[in-house]
This record gives sequence, C-alpha cells and structure tokens, in this order.
Amino acid sequence: MAGFYIATPFRIEVQAIDRHAKLTVLRMEIMTTATTNTAGDFGYGTLPTSFARFRLFDPIGKKTYFTLRENDSNGDAFGTRNRKAAFDYPEDFVPGVRYPVEVYFPPLPATAKTMSIVPDLPMGPMTGIPVTDGDAEPTARERSSSDLPKTGDSFQWPVVVPNGEIWSSVSDLNELVETPVMTTTQAGDTETIGLRTDVLFAFDKARLSTKAAAVLDDVVEETRRRADPAKPPITITGHTDNKGDDGYNQTLSVKRAEAVQKYLAARLGSDYQYRPEGRGESDPIAKNEKQDGSDDPAGRARNRRVEISYSIKQQGPDVTITTSPSAGQVRGSTVAPAPFRADPGARVAGFTWSLRSRLDQLKVDVLPLYRDGAYVVASFDITKANDGTFVPFPAPFSGWDHPFSAGSDFGAFILVDPATKARYHPLKMYTEFVENFVPALDAGETSRAYVYYPAPPDDRTSITLEVANGGVYPGVPIER
Repeated sequence: MAGFYIATPFRIEVQAIDRHAKLTVLRMEIMTTATTNTAGDFGYGTLPTSFARFRLFDPIGKKTYFTLRENDSNGDAFGTRNRKAAFDYPEDFVPGVRYPVEVYFPPLPATAKTMSIVPDLPMGPMTGIPVTDGDAEPTARERSSSDLPKTGDSFQWPVVVPNGEIWSSVSDLNELVETPVMTTTQAGDTETIGLRTDVLFAFDKARLSTKAAAVLDDVVEETRRRADPAKPPITITGHTDNKGDDGYNQTLSVKRAEAVQKYLAARLGSDYQYRPEGRGESDPIAKNEKQDGSDDPAGRARNRRVEISYSIKQQGPDVTITTSPSAGQVRGSTVAPAPFRADPGARVAGFTWSLRSRLDQLKVDVLPLYRDGAYVVASFDITKANDGTFVPFPAPFSGWDHPFSAGSDFGAFILVDPATKARYHPLKMYTEFVENFVPALDAGETSRAYVYYPAPPDDRTSITLEVANGGVYPGVPIER
C-alpha cells in the first residue's frame, strides 16, 4: 500500500471469512513492515479510521459486497477502528506490533463457499479465501490500553458492532463485450445482445438482409446456450436514430424487432417466450450530433440497433463444457474460483506511459492474467519512472474509449480476442469498477494494480492487451 507522499508497506494476513445469519466477518491481522510509525489509510475520508476499503467479491454468484457502515455510504465502516475513543484522528501502526482487524459485511448466501477480497487499495486481490460458518456472534471491544503498543505486542483497537442506522450494499456486476457487429452487456442476471441494424437491414427497411442470417445464427446459439427458458420472456427491442418523423421511427423500430423475433422463434422453438417492442429514437446510446451541432454518422449508426435481452441460466464451477466454442462465442463459462496466489507471476510485456499534461512517466509491467470464476484478473506493476512525485489527479489511465468504461481508473486498458475481435471492458459495479487505483508514487516506487474483466471463451490461453495510446501487446497469458 502507498500513502500520499511516503511509501507505507504493510503485511495483511487473512485469518477467516465467517458467515453469520445477519452479517459476515472478515478477520485479518495487519502489520506495518516499515521501521518507523506509519499511517494506514484503509478507509475513506480526510481522517480515515475504519477499514472500509476492503470489499468481498463472489466470482461465482457475480456480486460485490461492501462494508457495513454507519448511517450512509460516507459513514465509518463497522468493525475495528484505529483510534482512541476520545479522538477522531487515526493512530499510526507501530513497527513489530500485530493488529487484529475485523470488518463487517452483509450476510453471504449458503452457496458461497469461497470469496475473493478485492480491496480499493493499491494491492492485488486475494482470491480463493474459504467461507466458514462462524460460531459466536461478534462483540464490541475496547481498546487494549491507553498506552501505545510496543514491538511484539498484539494490540486490539476498539471494535464497533453494527448498530443504529446501518448502510448495507451488495452490487450486481455489469459487463460489456463488443465485437464489430454486436455488443454483449450483462447487468446482474440479465444479458443483452445489441446488434447494429446496418448488418441486419437495408437502410430504412424492416426486411432482414441476406447477410443477417450469419449474424443471427450466432445470436441463436448464444441465446440457446445462456438464456433461461424458465424465466421468460426474451425481449427484442428495436431502436432508430433521430432521422425522420418520431412516429415513423417508432413504427420502423417495432417492425424490425418483430422481424428479428420471428427469426429467433423459428430456430429456438416453443421452449421460449418472446416480446418484441420498439422505442424508436427515444433511447439513444450515442450522440446523433457532434458538439458543433453537425451530423454524427458514427453516433447515429450506434443508435440504430436491435437489442435481445434475457435472463441467464445459473452457472457454477461444476458446469462441464462439452462443445467447442462457436465462431461467434465471446464469453467464457463460470469456472472454479481462483486459488490464492501471492503473486500473479513475472512480467510478460511492458511500456512507458507519458502524461501530456505533466512530465510524469509511469513504467507499466504487464503480468499474466488468471481466471477467477466468471472473470479474468489483469495485474500490472506501475512504477514512477522519472524524478519527482506522481500525484494521481486525474487517474492516469481513465477517461478513454467507451462511455461504459470511461469512469474506470483503467479504462485505457482493453482486452481483445484476436480470433473474434471481441473487446472486453473493465467489470463495473454501480458506478465503480472491480479494480484498485494508482496511488501517489515517488521516483522508483512501484504499486500493484489489478482490474477484473469478463472472461473470454474457455479455450483461450492468451489474449491481446490494447492500450488507448496506441500500444498493442499480444500473447498475454491467461492462466487457470
């Protein structure tokens, strides 16, 4: 972990994730490995005294669990607080002292056997942590003593159990996978395939073109593989750009949705229910005009689309894939959670990132990817390559490419499958992403970064990293 100007290294030992009826307890022991007293910024706010930056991640159930907090999302996390009772400022970590820490989360389902810890801190995720059934409910505890701890001590800071107004949050996960003819998004248990109508219909027409069959056949196979017929319907929604009369566009969008629905129904059969609908020009995903008010053909092309949405079949790590992936398949299955690994492996590629607004240079080492349930984890070591202190405002790799991932601290890093040309964007929660951040770094200091992405097909053993500044790095390994 790194502080704003001074490196503050820590050792974090996870002891247990205990499941209780009303909450979940993450138990850890934290020590500074520095030789002097060091501040530990494990919470949020200007004077962070709690351990709110830890998050639990279920790569099988596809959810992120946030710490239970007082009153609202800005409140202190319940659990251990590194402060004296009469003061609001955080206490330093003393070298050689072991600090037991508890952090509380919403209750986990009985099906959750392991969890990953994905901290909002400059450190890698901790995968494959077993979930155990807790015994006694957690209790409040006082600070060990009013004195400062000494080397060799195990020192207990105050522990505050959930009480009063409790903020609790569990987030579904949202995905975006793009190909040249379609996008695949996932929000919770709903998946949506978006097809550009330019590959399905002639301009201003509602009859499927001769080239539409190849595209829709891939959609049929993907829908049969992933859609749950027990959770109807499959919704087919037509959209247009803003050219033409509102009423005409609405009618055209309905007719196009109905044409796609008839094609799907003829091949998927009566096991599924269908609902075609049209929204005309009312729900754009891109600007129809440029900032100067002139026409934007590229934006209008994105808005002309048909979206197929359905509930996904439940998957688990015991699902066996017995068929080869189709040419159009872009999404992997849910495999077993990743085992714990202290390090993702040695550097496989690298580049230097120069920030135009400053003289900062960051050296980025690309590490192997690995699968964790339904996702892959990308890891990077980021080093301040020249003199001076790097201040991460704004985040150096954010604000690129697609509106979906522009808010990611690593939106500049996209995974690309050379076989299908599919582009995998960082995994999104509500508005945040399953990632950490680049901290302030002095010259020569290194921070470990990570980002979760949707997993490519199961048979892919490598993938290309595409960087927004033009760098392309093929053959990045994907490990189990």
